[in-house]
Amino acid sequence: MDIGTAISKPFSNIKNLVIGIILMLIPLVNILTIPGYLLRIARKTMAKDNSLPGFDNFGELVVDSLKLIVVGIVYAIIVGIVMAILMFIPYVGPLLGFIWYIVAVFIVLSAMMTLAKTGSIGAALGIPSVAKRAANGGFIVSVIVGAIISAIICGIFLLIIVAIFAASLLPVILAGAIPNTATIMGLFGGLGIGLILMLIIEYLIVVFFYSLVAESYPAEAA
Repeated sequence: MDIGTAISKPFSNIKNLVIGIILMLIPLVNILTIPGYLLRIARKTMAKDNSLPGFDNFGELVVDSLKLIVVGIVYAIIVGIVMAILMFIPYVGPLLGFIWYIVAVFIVLSAMMTLAKTGSIGAALGIPSVAKRAANGGFIVSVIVGAIISAIICGIFLLIIVAIFAASLLPVILAGAIPNTATIMGLFGGLGIGLILMLIIEYLIVVFFYSLVAESYPAEAA
């Protein structure tokens, strides 16, 4: 598990980084391209290629994105049904539901990696094989480590964004003045900038996370 390589990967090709960020900021386009691009990153990483892939073959990105969306919807339904059943169990229902949710996270991530590796929706929905790979120790550790690092990075940048917004609002609060149109527009502008920054940070984090997890994904089920 090479954390340094995974963290630096988004910045290993500035051209591809900029293209990815632009696509991430465009509504609908991001839904139809970024999921497929993440699968492309995972696929190259599993093939021991740590370079940041390009955005060529746009049609493939869209098809892979749709595949990932379909797999995500199917697993969301399955997870939701099992969760609902467990919640009806007296006394221990909530606890079992929580445990199932944690287990399901690893299974779903394993399904995404399987989809990246095989390109097959059927293989990604093969729960027994997917679950066996999800139980791999290296994979579990990489998911946990990736989640912790992602949460720390996200938390730091979120605090920075909140601090910047609060600083822009502070003079108005201290003066006890009623915000005028210019001030309100400035605040909304600050919120807009904050949202853009959060989307950029989210993009960097998911590229890092998929790279780290894909590196530790087992080639065969245990």
